[in-house]
Amino acid sequence: MTTTVARAAVSRASVRLHMVGEPSRVAVRTAALAAGFGWTTVMLLRLLLGGVVGMGDDGNGDRLLCMFGVVGSHPWNAEPSAHVYPTWVPHTYYGEACGVKESGEPYYSSQLLVLGLAKTLTPLLGLPGALDLRAVGFLLSLAFGAIIALLVVLLPGPLWLRLVATGGIGLVMCDAAFAGWFISPYSEVAGMVGLLLLCPALLLLWRSPVAPLSGVVLTTATVLFTMTAKTQMLSVLPVAMLALLWLPSVRRKNKKPAPATATDNSSQQRLKRWLAVRWPALIACVLLCGVAVGFTATQPKRLNQIVWYDAVFLEMLPHSPDPVGDLKALGADPRLVTSMNTVIFDTNSAARTPYWDDFKQNVTPAKIMLHFLKNPSRLVGMGARGLQGMTSPTLHHIGSYPADSGHQPFAKERRIAVVTKIFEGFRTVPALIPLLWLGTIVLGAVLASRTWARQSARAVGRLSVCLVITLLLQFGMVIMTEGASDLNKHLICTDFLTALCIPLAALCFWLLYRREHAMAPERPQAG
Repeated sequence: MTTTVARAAVSRASVRLHMVGEPSRVAVRTAALAAGFGWTTVMLLRLLLGGVVGMGDDGNGDRLLCMFGVVGSHPWNAEPSAHVYPTWVPHTYYGEACGVKESGEPYYSSQLLVLGLAKTLTPLLGLPGALDLRAVGFLLSLAFGAIIALLVVLLPGPLWLRLVATGGIGLVMCDAAFAGWFISPYSEVAGMVGLLLLCPALLLLWRSPVAPLSGVVLTTATVLFTMTAKTQMLSVLPVAMLALLWLPSVRRKNKKPAPATATDNSSQQRLKRWLAVRWPALIACVLLCGVAVGFTATQPKRLNQIVWYDAVFLEMLPHSPDPVGDLKALGADPRLVTSMNTVIFDTNSAARTPYWDDFKQNVTPAKIMLHFLKNPSRLVGMGARGLQGMTSPTLHHIGSYPADSGHQPFAKERRIAVVTKIFEGFRTVPALIPLLWLGTIVLGAVLASRTWARQSARAVGRLSVCLVITLLLQFGMVIMTEGASDLNKHLICTDFLTALCIPLAALCFWLLYRREHAMAPERPQAG
């Protein structure tokens, strides 16, 4: 009798935990489809309702779009960055006109895949020209909705919690700071969409004690797309390798252990066992490293010169107490100090002096970075300028509206601007940004380390930790290379990850506070 009563009590407790925990699979799938369709619709409406909004071309759009044999349809005497000109018409390029300015080298990015699909889709949607950027916005909106749907399926907790969390993430992507990139000729949007897709990919990877092969494949494919968006996105590589190797990806076989011998080395044996249950992830890591090396090698040499020129003449020298001493330390001619605060295309740039060949030969990226590391106080100043740049995610030198919309040149749209207003609030106290990073990584680490938490809840903690590490690497890579050159634009992916910290930190806090949601029994996820 006592045993029967105990079993009944356990059964009732299990049912109660199940009710508190995950909803039924049918409910999850229905909610995921509804959320995905809803956020796709919201994005399309905010981009197209009442006239298209996007981003004008600041001169870098041709680098990608010229490879499809198209040119912007703006009038010859118009400023293409002041307004949005979504339609690109056929054009034949000759000589060095296509690619990187002044060299004609091709510029490779995973965004080319999206642009290629958009060119095919343009006539099917009845859009004018050979390639219309509104087709790009349509494709990316569909991808955005699909990612939201995946998050609803893979996040832990009751259905309302999943919808609230994905609602916060959707609000970030639809904000005026980020949504306009969907209708633009830039590669940054591929990085942002890839980073967003990385969230469900990592949740899938970590949803069980042994990482499923589907999670390894999706994570690998997502990282390949993200890190090849632009060179600064290579910062995602070390975090991706950490994520792939975090859990075993092969179940350990229950073999009877061989008798130990005197020659056995326990550390070597542990390493062998560790590698044996992670061989799919190890293959993925080797693939990622190989692609990263190849992608770096195929980057235009002229573009690399521009990046490191900016690092010296726009970042290092203008903020140095001894610019001449810096040039001497780099092995450059001190007379190049007259080119401080110039870009490589200016008439008085160092590239137009007799000392440029010696500069290219003696000043290497490794030497520049080593010089910064030898002067750590300079890094503090760089970090402070970077934080200040993050507080202005709106690019005021690029317009948001078409020329016939009735808006002034360079006017910026703010239909949804919750994140923009938060970042503008950070402007008075930029130190709040690293505090947000710290809070997110601490909450994530605490949740990931809780043994009482279910695997999907701990996965949210791990995701928070990995995203903060990624944004820190991205932040450091940008300020040490691009430096003060167009800082707001180059930090947009760091801004995006920082904005994602807000809903993720809130979700981690709730799962820690309402412990029963994180303790509910695991059940197979949909799909």
